Amino acid sequence: GQCIPCLRGDSNVGNAAAVALAAISEPTSRGNSPTALPIATLVSGSDASTQMQTTYSGNVNSYGAYHGKGHLVWKNGDKYVGYFCNGVREGGGTLLFSDGSEYVGNWKNNKMHGQGTRRFPNGNIYNGAYREGKRSGDGRCYYANGDLYIGEWANDKMNGFGRYYYNNGQSFEGFFWEGRRTGTGKYQLNDGRIDICRYENDLRVGEGVRWSENRKRAWRLLGGKVQNRITLQAATEISQRCEAGTS
Repeated sequence: GQCIPCLRGDSNVGNAAAVALAAISEPTSRGNSPTALPIATLVSGSDASTQMQTTYSGNVNSYGAYHGKGHLVWKNGDKYVGYFCNGVREGGGTLLFSDGSEYVGNWKNNKMHGQGTRRFPNGNIYNGAYREGKRSGDGRCYYANGDLYIGEWANDKMNGFGRYYYNNGQSFEGFFWEGRRTGTGKYQLNDGRIDICRYENDLRVGEGVRWSENRKRAWRLLGGKVQNRITLQAATEISQRCEAGTS
């Protein structure tokens, strides 16, 4: 849970003026704009431009900056309990939002960074990697409606290869781009039938193929709609073209 300077033993590097320029901001994961707060304020304080009140209890370094384990409370009711490094949230910590949601995990430079779990106000739960405050890397999201996504993320959106399980028992396996199905994908129906086709901007495009549950019959798809029954050889060729991106 300790920050790198603490582990190295050089947490007081720099000068007091430089440290004083650092800021603790109100959490921004709900879309509110960041508000700079003075780091040297202990017990209670306020920001001159916004009158955003804060209360802090915990360790500080020789310059008075939050350092080590501490407890920070914002006027709006948000609460952070965890580690600081030279005035910023860094290391392990828990942020409890006033709306009842929370984040539990790693921090870097005041942002969610590394592995963490985020419980959102709408009931969604994300567990996985964060980068500079956004979901990035491998992670899974349990949606409040019963859907589940397991796969890659970037810039807070499904991005890369992933598997999406719908609450109706159907599922999609393939590639996403900025939250939308893009490229080759495999969609499995409840009865075991599988559609293989290409997607653009979340829509099926071009030729595709539907395989029966036992893979002994097949149908040609066009734009996601069934056209006609085809031979298994023809179905295999269409599947290969889908994989190659030439369907």
